[in-house]
Amino acid sequence: MKLPAYKLNGQLQQGLAPIYWISGDEPLQHQEACDAIRARCRAAGIEEREVMAVEPGFQWQQLLDAGASLSLFASQRLLELRITGNKLGREGSEVIRQYCQRLTQHPEEGDVLLVTSGKLDASQMKSAWMKAVDQAGVTVQVWPIEAARLPRWVAERAQQAGLQIDPQACQLLAERVEGNMLAAAQEVEKLALLTPAGERLDADTLLSRVQDASRHTVFDLADTLLQGDANKAARVLRGLRAEGTEPPIILWAITRELRQIISLVHRLDEGQPLATICQQLKIWEKRRPLYQKASQRLRLPQLHQLLAQAGRLDDTLKGGGTRQDVEEGLLSLCMGLCDIRLAG
Repeated sequence: MKLPAYKLNGQLQQGLAPIYWISGDEPLQHQEACDAIRARCRAAGIEEREVMAVEPGFQWQQLLDAGASLSLFASQRLLELRITGNKLGREGSEVIRQYCQRLTQHPEEGDVLLVTSGKLDASQMKSAWMKAVDQAGVTVQVWPIEAARLPRWVAERAQQAGLQIDPQACQLLAERVEGNMLAAAQEVEKLALLTPAGERLDADTLLSRVQDASRHTVFDLADTLLQGDANKAARVLRGLRAEGTEPPIILWAITRELRQIISLVHRLDEGQPLATICQQLKIWEKRRPLYQKASQRLRLPQLHQLLAQAGRLDDTLKGGGTRQDVEEGLLSLCMGLCDIRLAG
């Protein structure tokens, strides 16, 4: 059955389905949906967990073998299949269909399969293998929240965290994170730790608390990358990671700046004046010198290569890549924006 993300917890309270498929490119809802399924499995006494990552060389037969290995005396397991991006290929599609078919024929088989992937397109959602998943279990697509709805979402998140927060403060926080739900959730968590019980947050207090809560922010990193200061960028990146800023937040900030610079450089190459471009792109006055400096340092082919590299790193994050791969990928992107190529 198809479910919106907000209805997943209700379904889990009724019992575990044999298969869940969580798809989409919004990291917070994706992460929380998976965490809710894992927590429900633990509550049901499922302690054993097996993770399979679909990457080059993956043998799809592993999934069928894992699903068939439950014996009368074996404990129930949570099987996690992590698909980088959204491509299954012909073999993967057929294996998923066979796995679901076996579930409908043998519903007593007790493993729970959690599949995670990027956003699936319309043709994939209508495919035979996805219809089989819908019939055998639960599919959840996560979508980025609309900008107009984000302040209300921030208010609801703050209420859940025990915060009393003015509407203007919710609006400010929503504008600050520019649509990124994961960044908004992390800011709310910080504020909950910093705000005494019973105190009501207005916009000015919220801004000062958020700024004081961390030595580094992703916005500091963005400005440093535009400036082209490689040494400082590396320090800020290390600081962000040491303070617990999650890689998807950092990658979001880097990718946002990349897209903005690409738009700016493209229009400059067409002969448009910098001031006009900055107005069109809604670049603040105080940040315009930073963008001007970046546009003088970076060319379009190089920027498009960096954007493609950011896309690959996003796939790595969603596919459960190693910590080293992620850290090296973030550093490489930062150095690329500073026009420095790392060895190796």
